[in-house]
Amino acid sequence: GPAPEEPADFDELLTFLRERVFPYHVREPHPGFMAYVQSCPTYPAILGDWIATGFNFFAGVWPVAAGPNELELTVLDWFRTWLGMPEGTGGLLTSGGSAATFTAIVAARHAAIGERSADLPRLVLYTSDQAHSAIVRAAWIAGIPRDQVRALAVDGEFRLRMDALADAVARDRAAGLLPFCVAASAGTTNTGAVDPLDPLADLCGRERLWLHIDAAYGGFAALTERGRGALAGIARADSVTLDPHKWLFVPFECGCLLVRDPARLRDAFHILPEYLRDVEAAGEAVNFADYGEQLTRYARAFKVWLSVRYYGVAALREAIAGAMSLAHEAEALLRAEPGFEILSPARLSVVCFRARPAGLDDPAALDRLNERLLEQLNAGGRFFLSSTRLRGAFALRICVVGYRTTREDIEGLISALRDLPAGSTG
Repeated sequence: GPAPEEPADFDELLTFLRERVFPYHVREPHPGFMAYVQSCPTYPAILGDWIATGFNFFAGVWPVAAGPNELELTVLDWFRTWLGMPEGTGGLLTSGGSAATFTAIVAARHAAIGERSADLPRLVLYTSDQAHSAIVRAAWIAGIPRDQVRALAVDGEFRLRMDALADAVARDRAAGLLPFCVAASAGTTNTGAVDPLDPLADLCGRERLWLHIDAAYGGFAALTERGRGALAGIARADSVTLDPHKWLFVPFECGCLLVRDPARLRDAFHILPEYLRDVEAAGEAVNFADYGEQLTRYARAFKVWLSVRYYGVAALREAIAGAMSLAHEAEALLRAEPGFEILSPARLSVVCFRARPAGLDDPAALDRLNERLLEQLNAGGRFFLSSTRLRGAFALRICVVGYRTTREDIEGLISALRDLPAGSTG
């Protein structure tokens, strides 16, 4: 309806929201939510968001925001340390992984061609066909010709193939094009796959290519022993995307970009109009407005800082490690269950599978069966899964991120799948 001329009773407004809005939203922090890559914020993180919003802290330029900006620098250095990136690495917090990725690609573009706009149509970016859509979209927005955003083939483990990348770079150079960036994945949304980061860093070094790593989902797994092994080589990136609002348990919106040489960000984004000369950064001061597209930006660091300081890293590590263990538990239970097939084993905290009753081999029929199974499961309201397609096959996807999910939830999920009519093997 139209905006009202007269005021309304606040209790009535809350009642309206409870009855007409809240029921029409899937509750991501619920322990049965195992679709997509969820946000499951802690209470201290929520309070940090309230503080930042309620006080309306501005975090764009140092002279009027030294406190909030110093908090952000502290949080960024925590992240740098966790990934093993060198001292001097910097960056900024963003609205999410999409904004962080776009910022990185603009910086990589500027590092490659500077102000030579005539070279823009020659630029080529490489990623895999399993990469997040944010990478392709960011390249488009940054002006990279759409047919020069290469989504390359993956191997049997859904990782970017090194031979496909090397061949593509060689062909493009021979054609007079200008390869400038490889966008790798450290935890794909589809399967949790991690591209071969060390070999990619070697190739990018030889070919003088910017290596960006999308670790929006998987990056904070580096806090765990299993995750560090999976993410080996991430510290060699030129830039890394992280999403604290995913696996660091803070509310939306909170992404992050780390850049090995933060001067690259300033080179790409710095602009100083007359009305900002009073707040120009000097010395050790950092104006985050010089590092990205936002001048007015709120203080996202509060929610990260409060949560990490309150719980300590050990508790966060335990929660992340627990989520990965639950994905492996889910895989083991599915393998032991007649009539189910693993399409991609547990990687980080994602496992993909489908129902496959004995004697049913027709691909179209299998797809229809699993589509019905997913619809029935989600309609029950206790669990929520998502789907994807792997090598053409319709796949059900379990992604465990929330710290409330337990082994009992995983067991309940497998039991529910077994007992649904569409999932029956009879």
